[in-house]
Amino acid sequence: MEIKFKVRLSQFVCLLGSVLLLLEAARQISIGLTLTALLLAVGGTMLLVVSLAHELFTLRWFRTLVMLSVALIMSALVLLAPQQHLMWLWGFAVLLLYPRPRWLAPACALIGLVTTWLALSQLGSDWLSLGIGITATLMALGAIGGRRQQQVWMQLERRGRRDSSRAIWSQYQLMRDLPREIARADREEIHIELILLAPVKTGRLANRRLMNTLDSAALPHETRYQLDDGALAVLLVTRGERMASLRRRQLIEHLAMPVRARVQPLNDSDLGALDLKRLSAHLSDEPQPITLLPPLPRKPADADAFSDEARSDDGRDTLKQASAADKVAVAPSRGNDH
Repeated sequence: MEIKFKVRLSQFVCLLGSVLLLLEAARQISIGLTLTALLLAVGGTMLLVVSLAHELFTLRWFRTLVMLSVALIMSALVLLAPQQHLMWLWGFAVLLLYPRPRWLAPACALIGLVTTWLALSQLGSDWLSLGIGITATLMALGAIGGRRQQQVWMQLERRGRRDSSRAIWSQYQLMRDLPREIARADREEIHIELILLAPVKTGRLANRRLMNTLDSAALPHETRYQLDDGALAVLLVTRGERMASLRRRQLIEHLAMPVRARVQPLNDSDLGALDLKRLSAHLSDEPQPITLLPPLPRKPADADAFSDEARSDDGRDTLKQASAADKVAVAPSRGNDH
């Protein structure tokens, strides 16, 4: 996953850019403390923060703040010293390549065009027309590329892991995995259930701690998911209900924090009756640490054709054998593939 998301490469690029900006800022400050030197120092510091805490860039508000600040810093550099920093005009097109809110694209484009107009207006109409034409063309190409990247980013947020350090999947991927896993469990006559988890103390820090502890406490073959409302889920497949109960309690004890859990059996279930939003509602307010939910309605008879198609799915449909130390569970098809 590290190669897929290219996290290390992106961090290296940000780190290299921050080093270059900070060296240029130090050179200018040594000559004399100027506003351009301070702007370079601020820009270099921002890139350094992004490179060292790259997971913050997945937060929408942080990404928006960084991109808007970079656009304003580039505009100020070009207007304060156009002879030295006119080359930063191409940076506005690069900003449009990144995933962003819809309003940020026209805002960056407007800042770039106004900056180009003010910087080149003193050079005559010919240079002004040429500069605006080149800047507008680059930004149009950047917007086209950014639209494609936006679609890829949305697909990754829906389907994949949010970062490369945790094997926690999305709710969209859970709904894709469930038909195949239920069909396989029914075919092998083994027990399958979905465990929903939430911390007793709600909040961003508690959710982050639960995510970290669950990723380390769960076995490699126990697939973890993050639901859209922030609750976590574990797909547990065992040889029987007794083994499932033992492994369930063992998992919650290893979390080493007060949590609440709801357990939904899934054998021979109709997925149309599975309402994850309802199951995870007010989960942290449960009086008991573990709440066993009643089984879902049985799947209709006409679902057999769908089950046969799910059984023939290649790749992850191979049943992995549990290790000697982990005989309490049978491995589902997706593993902790760091």
